[in-house]
Amino acid sequence: MTDFKIPSPERGCSGKSNLGRQYIKQADKLSAKYGKQYGVYHCPHCGGYHVTTKLQNAHLYAPLIYVTN
Repeated sequence: MTDFKIPSPERGCSGKSNLGRQYIKQADKLSAKYGKQYGVYHCPHCGGYHVTTKLQNAHLYAPLIYVTN
C-alpha cells in the first residue's frame, strides 16, 4: 500500500494534457509563459507526462520527475 494518491482517470487523468517525451522543454515553456513553477510526473495509468502546480502537496501524489525553476 502506498502513502500517496495515485493519479487515475477518476481523478481527471483523461482530461490532462500529455507533455510527451519532451516534457522538460514543454514544462519550461509553460513556466516561462505563465510565470509559475511546475512539477512533472509520469502517470501510471495513461503513461503520459502531466504537470502540476501543487508542489507544496507533492509528497501526497505520484513522485515528481522534474520541477521547473
